[in-house]
Amino acid sequence: MITSKQVYRVLLAVILYNVMVWLLFRVESDFESANIKNLADAYWYSVVTLTTVGYGDFFPLTFWGRVIGFLFVLGSLGILGFLLTQLSLRLTAYRRNKKLGNFGTKMKNHCVVIGWDSFSKLIADQIINAGEKIAVITDQENDIDLIYDLYDKKDCFVLFSDFSNLSNFTKANIDDSKCVYINFSKDTETLVYTIGLKKKFETLNCVVAINNLELKSSFTYIGVQHVVPKNEILSKFVANYIFEPNAACFAEEIITTSISEVGFDMWEYIVHSGCSIKGKPFLTSYIEVKTKYEIILLGVNRGGELYKKPGENFVFEEGDIVVFISDAMAKQKFEAMVAS
Repeated sequence: MITSKQVYRVLLAVILYNVMVWLLFRVESDFESANIKNLADAYWYSVVTLTTVGYGDFFPLTFWGRVIGFLFVLGSLGILGFLLTQLSLRLTAYRRNKKLGNFGTKMKNHCVVIGWDSFSKLIADQIINAGEKIAVITDQENDIDLIYDLYDKKDCFVLFSDFSNLSNFTKANIDDSKCVYINFSKDTETLVYTIGLKKKFETLNCVVAINNLELKSSFTYIGVQHVVPKNEILSKFVANYIFEPNAACFAEEIITTSISEVGFDMWEYIVHSGCSIKGKPFLTSYIEVKTKYEIILLGVNRGGELYKKPGENFVFEEGDIVVFISDAMAKQKFEAMVAS
């Protein structure tokens, strides 16, 4: 922002420059052998001198003319230094603003992570491995280089911002995000922050991971779509590894994003008008996708209700969200040949 003091300095410099040009013209124009004979010559000489071009076509011959010319020479050094300094400062500011994410991102349908720590990194790893894009909002500047060292900038955007400055989150294009994961160390802090975030951005699809299960209903009440109990899931995994280690290993592979074509994943597909399973019963579709594509059909979400065991009369409709298990190659084959 330009201040009034800066405006006054510019005006003073302009006035002083014009006075010096006029004085140069006055002292040189009366001299018989002078080549600076009018104001145009004086202005041309001053510009050529101040820009350090120095054509030599005009030059002062009188004593006072040379004094003014000497001042122009000194001024050229100051102007050149000023311009180089300003250029350097602007380039530095540009690079810093870009690093801090102040120019924003055009990402859409991406995942936003608010708060960065080791747990956020584990989540970000899974998101990136799934081929999704991610925007991280952190209030620690040191996190920026660490995050960009981990992930490619084409898949990841980092915004350095005070968490209380919610308006600044538009730079992460949070309105067009697929989901927002809120990560704070304390559940109560996460709850209070989520209330403010949902008030500012009402349509956000939020995900939180909590330790205190008693707060789950509070998160659900304020409109958080997915509340993940950390300790409950961890305890179930530990118990499974004790009593059913093979089942636990299989479950771990399924819920984590595979980075190979033969690794198994759970994934979702939205039934559209041209999909081959539209209008077919669940059992028929189950056999079809298992036989042709080695894909296991687990269940269906219709209108927000999850059907884990659809009955014999359940027929797929447009808009149903189907949950499958398969490897990456089977998924690609299904999407290319069946879902097109």
